Amino acid sequence: MSTVNASGSSSAGSSKKYLKPLRIIILILAVVFAVLFSLSFCSRPFDKTNNRFTNITIEKTDKLSDAATKLEEAGIVYNARRFAFISRLMFLTDFKPGTYYLSPSMDTVEIARTMVKGLTTSNGFTIPAGYTIYQIADSLSRDGFVDKDKFLKAASSDFFQDIEIIGHSIKGEKQLEGFLLPDEYVINSNADESMILITMIDRFSNFFNDDYKARAEELDMSIREIVVIASMIESETSIEKEKALISGIIHNRINLELISDADLPDVPLCCPSRESITAALYPEDTEYTYYVLSDKLDGSHVYTDSEEEYEELVKAYNQAKEDRNQNMESGEEESDGE
Repeated sequence: MSTVNASGSSSAGSSKKYLKPLRIIILILAVVFAVLFSLSFCSRPFDKTNNRFTNITIEKTDKLSDAATKLEEAGIVYNARRFAFISRLMFLTDFKPGTYYLSPSMDTVEIARTMVKGLTTSNGFTIPAGYTIYQIADSLSRDGFVDKDKFLKAASSDFFQDIEIIGHSIKGEKQLEGFLLPDEYVINSNADESMILITMIDRFSNFFNDDYKARAEELDMSIREIVVIASMIESETSIEKEKALISGIIHNRINLELISDADLPDVPLCCPSRESITAALYPEDTEYTYYVLSDKLDGSHVYTDSEEEYEELVKAYNQAKEDRNQNMESGEEESDGE
């Protein structure tokens, strides 16, 4: 009997010995998960459904709080203090001066990393997809590569109308809208505004090869019409796997005369990426004729071939967006109250 009691006592003591460390480990894990969840929640995009990009200029004298305020005022982040807090927590505070191309669909960490990394170099520059020619002029001027007025004046030259892909249908600097291919460029330090434009147009011409020209003819479309559709795709979604399907819907709407040639923009909305141009040339085969941002508010789209269902999907998206904004405002008020 005594032997059993001794053994039981030893077993109970051993259990108690390991129970306290186990509780501590569980508590630590709970705290870590809570912190990670809070970080994920606080760093979520301000508006995942808004793919419009805006130029944000960071000066050498700007502090973290200054940069955060600029982002809030431009509608890129919801709250400047929250952005600054997350940036400090992730040790992402050494922002490089320059002009950045940012969107409310980007999360806080992605924005901070972009600004820490920087997009320009001493002898080259990056043109992100979706820039307009005016944004390109602003960015290159800000970083010292061109004089903005000279750049736009050079872009309006009749010289470019002798280039096959440009043609004579559009006058002024907008004749080059859509044809300055988004990419990374390394240039000669002596290159002037015209040479920079020629370099970018050459990059587009090399990309839009003979096979692509033949495909445009097969679709009975001009190169400019393809670029217009590509710019529409670029403006609608940043999700690569959606591009060909959205292209298919745009082509359907044209072929079914739900929209006419007159309804299409004469000038591309922006300079589209290679992926958007390819999607415009090779649309996905589909019966859908409408697309709407999803009420999941994750930037994805939903599709239908019914006008009635389209209207319902629009209502669902608008309601979800309104609810989300109200919840964010309510959460911010609670945070301020604390």
